[in-house]
Amino acid sequence: MTMNRQAMFALLILALDVGYFLQALALPVPFARGEPGPAFMPLILVVALAVGALGVLVQELRGTADPEENEDATFGLRSLGLIALTAVFVWAFEPLGYWVATALYTFAVAWLFEQERLGPVRSLLTSALIAGGITGSGWLFFVVLFELFLPEGVF
Repeated sequence: MTMNRQAMFALLILALDVGYFLQALALPVPFARGEPGPAFMPLILVVALAVGALGVLVQELRGTADPEENEDATFGLRSLGLIALTAVFVWAFEPLGYWVATALYTFAVAWLFEQERLGPVRSLLTSALIAGGITGSGWLFFVVLFELFLPEGVF
């Protein structure tokens, strides 16, 4: 049983996840007043990150991860593009509003991953459909189901 970079990264994610969990505990308890509250999504993210990191850690320590699968897993331009898109989305969320910021972000992320697989024209249509579906579903989830406020932008 050896520790490689993937296992070390999973441990780093788990350590950061614990810190994030402690911060989320400082928020009001979800569903204390019948609503999800501000701690709901951070706690879901904590669980998702922990499950993913533990899965990677177990695979790496058991030696069951497929080494050929990791050949193309380099930190390249696509990764930097995704980080930049996410930063712009976070910055633009309030001024542009939920609909515009989320539609543009999900379109750009979908195109980033689909254009290589589908080609330039088909990826535009696929990305538009993905963006519409995710943006609409997110609005239904937050506004209709949980009756939460989403920014409308300065328009």
